[in-house]
Amino acid sequence: MNIADIKSVTDQLENHEMRILALEDKNKSTKVTNTITAGQQKQATITELIKGKKFKSGQEKIAVIVGYCEKILKLQPIREDDIKKNWVKGKFDGKYRSNIVERTSRDGLIRDIEDGTYDLSQSGESFFEDFIKNNDRQDKKRAE
Repeated sequence: MNIADIKSVTDQLENHEMRILALEDKNKSTKVTNTITAGQQKQATITELIKGKKFKSGQEKIAVIVGYCEKILKLQPIREDDIKKNWVKGKFDGKYRSNIVERTSRDGLIRDIEDGTYDLSQSGESFFEDFIKNNDRQDKKRAE
């Protein structure tokens, strides 16, 4: 093999690696929708998203609500009123208390941006992605 052939092979391998990384990123998407027809999609509700799930703490519930608002509803900024409304809509166990939002922020699952607006932190995004993946696995098991 000459140098030109080696260069061609390495270029081709780099191209394959970039394509694989792009595909892996696409598979990590946290988009939770059901396709109805081509071009038309229906969003999952917060109730559907949490159905049958057990939460260890109120902080996890708040992180899921903020993730739902940010990733599925595409709300920006997310206000405490949005969190409270989705707590009620989702029929979460227990009464909503604003101090849970503060604890969730202190635990690092959400960020208090400014003036009572929130979004997911990096660890919150990881938690939400894991939550979605576990939901997808449970849905597949139920379908079988």
